[in-house]
Amino acid sequence: MNKWKLLLPLLVCLLAAGCWNRVELNDIAVISASGVDWQDGKWVLSYQVVIPQAISNQGASSNSAAVNVFSTKGESIRSAVSKASQETSRRLYFSHTQILIIGQEAARKGLSPLLDTYLRNHDSRETVSVYLARGSARRMLEQLIPLEKIPGAAIQRMITNEEMNSSIFRQMTIHQVLMDLLGTAHATGIPGLVVAGTKESMDKAEKLTRTNTPSKVRLSEMALIKNDKLVGWINNEESQGAMWLANHVKRTTISFACAEDGKGKRSSSIRITHAKTKLRPELSNGKWIMHVNANAEGTLMEYNCNGNLGEPQQVVKVEQLIEGEIAAIIENGWQAVRKHQADVLGFGDVIHKKYPKQWSQSKENWTEQFPNTEVKISVKVKIVSTGMSGSGFKKEQEKGSS
Repeated sequence: MNKWKLLLPLLVCLLAAGCWNRVELNDIAVISASGVDWQDGKWVLSYQVVIPQAISNQGASSNSAAVNVFSTKGESIRSAVSKASQETSRRLYFSHTQILIIGQEAARKGLSPLLDTYLRNHDSRETVSVYLARGSARRMLEQLIPLEKIPGAAIQRMITNEEMNSSIFRQMTIHQVLMDLLGTAHATGIPGLVVAGTKESMDKAEKLTRTNTPSKVRLSEMALIKNDKLVGWINNEESQGAMWLANHVKRTTISFACAEDGKGKRSSSIRITHAKTKLRPELSNGKWIMHVNANAEGTLMEYNCNGNLGEPQQVVKVEQLIEGEIAAIIENGWQAVRKHQADVLGFGDVIHKKYPKQWSQSKENWTEQFPNTEVKISVKVKIVSTGMSGSGFKKEQEKGSS
């Protein structure tokens, strides 16, 4: 009995201590996505606030949006955030924020104030995914997306799906952006967002009652950031080449032509299921050479060329066609990136690791040396499966009619 008398006060203290920092849901506004713009000499912070009643099963209307978007302005980012109390009855709660969208003008102004805020703020989440908008970040937050009630969550799923299936873009977090910009080359690539289609604003829930939407949010182009500013964009095809160079291809589909010179209709395709790219730097006569060795395996998904794939020699020829196509994609990506003199490919990191002494001499003028790097591309492809048909549907059809 005496033992319980001693334990009881301790138990009460433990239970009481567990509630000191509780968060009441009725007192907070949960932010699912944030946006940063630069307008009229001020920072514009936009917030996508989740409306709990709209996402619950009870009392939810099909014509009610699950989020509300509002903005605040300030001469600094933190001053803009602090003004939110003038427009909302609840404290902003950022712990569930999934994405951050940066407007094009804000990126041209410079990301330093934004990144400095993240570094200094103890409750910032470095796992938040980052995107660049071709126009306004707020407009992207206002767009409703089919299949998902919360647009911020939809965009997050979009990049995850893209990264695992096409590898044209890479999911970039605040942490990764910081590491890249603080790293050897001081450059990074961030996936872009656009409103595609008719560009009609999808900011009303009733528009989602249609069987098709006139416009939609889409991943498009990669933004190149050097130091902390936007220096240019590269298109999707060029971005895919950059992903091969940076060893970020996981799975993708490559279409190829039947002609050895790569000309003609790309009516055949292979599904790449495994890919790896190795970079090997070499210093020759004061000039850097980067040897790019890409290896890939995949399954043939479409084959509209002549030749029977039941013959090993024909499979080798097809592999060579695919190797040529991938090499052209890599070369296209390299030419696009070098124009902007932004080493988003990690060349500087590779050189720094293998040649630390020589890098100390090159790093001061790497911006000028990077585009002059000679890139030598080697690709090796292995077809692990050609499917159940060796000669193809047309050939089998011709055999049956003869």
